[in-house]
Amino acid sequence: MKNWTGCLFAAFVCLVGWPAVVAGQAPDLSGNWIRNGGTTAFEEWHFTEEGQRRLDAYDFKTDDPALHCIGASWTRVWLNPNVVVQITQARDNVRLRYEWMDIDRRIPLVDPTTANPPRAHVEGHPALGRFMAWYDGDTLVIDTIDVTPGYVSTMEKWAGLPQSRTMRTVERIRRSGDLLTIEITHVDPAMYRKPLVVTVTYPRTQFELMKYGCDPKEAAVVAPR
Repeated sequence: MKNWTGCLFAAFVCLVGWPAVVAGQAPDLSGNWIRNGGTTAFEEWHFTEEGQRRLDAYDFKTDDPALHCIGASWTRVWLNPNVVVQITQARDNVRLRYEWMDIDRRIPLVDPTTANPPRAHVEGHPALGRFMAWYDGDTLVIDTIDVTPGYVSTMEKWAGLPQSRTMRTVERIRRSGDLLTIEITHVDPAMYRKPLVVTVTYPRTQFELMKYGCDPKEAAVVAPR
């Protein structure tokens, strides 16, 4: 693990294409998209001892932040089925409005080669960290740091995959016709011996964005009364 950690920055550079050239016309990602009808793929994960311990200790009845109407990670947000994600693009930012938990994500577009480019965050969702974005050819790249310890996923067979405070998340979003592909790379040497990569696709949809209106009292019910 020590050698891999020492190469973390170099690996990150290769993964996200850093430094990027912010130039040319931005790809058209605007519109409404939905996971329903898309696909999800997790590459094989390789835990550290601490990562395995955290997975083994996971209890969905108490550990899922969604029970408090809070998103656990950007992978968890993208994984939620049958809800709309609306993307709008402006000159200096990209806005992603997720129907799930009514998450409104306004991401500043930056030149990642400059020192300390500005980042933003989503109020009330500390596990989602601070993020910035830029265009790399036909791809929107979103870089997130400063997450809180928690879980990459709390859904299905991936429930309990852990994350530490040192995790860095890179989302690469590209469009092919009426299909959006989101490739998410989690670099977290405290929990994984190699980066964890998740790919999710979202077909275009005519459904409109609706209010989710999560109520913590209702969300906390994990079994019939």
